[in-house]
Amino acid sequence: MAKTLPGFETILLVPAVEVGGVPQMVGPSGLVDYENPSIAALNHWQGITKPSDAGAAHGGNVSCAILDDLTLALDDSDTDDAKTICSKGNSSTLTFYNFSAGLNARRDADIDADGLFNLYYNLVRAADVPYFIVHRVRGQKDSTDAFAAGDEIDIYYVHTDVPVATFSDGEPIQVQQTFIPKNVVNIKHTL
Repeated sequence: MAKTLPGFETILLVPAVEVGGVPQMVGPSGLVDYENPSIAALNHWQGITKPSDAGAAHGGNVSCAILDDLTLALDDSDTDDAKTICSKGNSSTLTFYNFSAGLNARRDADIDADGLFNLYYNLVRAADVPYFIVHRVRGQKDSTDAFAAGDEIDIYYVHTDVPVATFSDGEPIQVQQTFIPKNVVNIKHTL
C-alpha cells in the first residue's frame, strides 16, 4: 500500500455483529449497513480515544496508537476456474475478496492509564472479537477530524486473533495483532 502524508490517516475499530450471516456495524442507535455506513455512526466511534470514554469497551479511534508499519490492503482474490463442457474460453468467477489486516501498536507502561495505547490493547486483547476496520487514508484529514460527506473510506470485516507482545532490550513493548480476514470489504466507499 502506498503511504500517504504522515498524520493523514484515521483507523477506527467499529464493533460488528452478524445477523442472518450478514455482518453489520454497531452504531450508537442500532445496526448500520457496512455497505452504506452513516456518518453519525462513524463519528460516534471516531470520538472515542481512551478507555474511560463511553462505549470504549466496544470500539474507538485507535489511529494514533498504530505504528506506521500497518498492513491493510487487498490481496489477490480467489476465483473459481472450473469449466463446464459448455464454457467458452478461459473464464473464471470471483469467489472471495482476500485482504491482509495487521496493526501494530505500543503498549502503555502503566496498564491502568486512561490512554490511547490501553484503549487499543483492551479492544484487541481477546481472540475472535468481530470488528470493521474503517480506514480513511485519502483526503488529507487528520484522525481528529470528523467524518463528513465526500470522505472516502475503506472497510474491512475482521475478527481478532491472539495478540503477540513484541519487544527488544530497552525498547517499548508493542502489541502485534494480525486480524483474521472475513472476506467482506467495502473499498473506496464515499460517504
